[in-house]
Amino acid sequence: MTDPRKSWEQVGEDLSGLGLKLKLHFEQAAKEGNAEAEDSIKDALRKVGDAVEQAFTALGNASRDDAVREDARHIGRSMTDALDASFTKVGEQFRSAVKRPGD
Repeated sequence: MTDPRKSWEQVGEDLSGLGLKLKLHFEQAAKEGNAEAEDSIKDALRKVGDAVEQAFTALGNASRDDAVREDARHIGRSMTDALDASFTKVGEQFRSAVKRPGD
């Protein structure tokens, strides 16, 4: 199972990498004197920043909501039950398929 902290660290590293690439594109557009491209990149960066901020705010708020946490636990239990039932069925089918005559 993946460690949540490491997963979020990876998200941070990925966002940093994306930020660097966008910065390079911005610098290239500025160097070429392409004001329209520069403005488009600034606008895109602003929108991405706003969206990331809104997403993390929503996640933070949701993580403090007892109903959301309970729903997540319930979904986890439901998934476990579904997987258990599926593997039980597969096991029964496998045993039936390999059953020898006279068993």
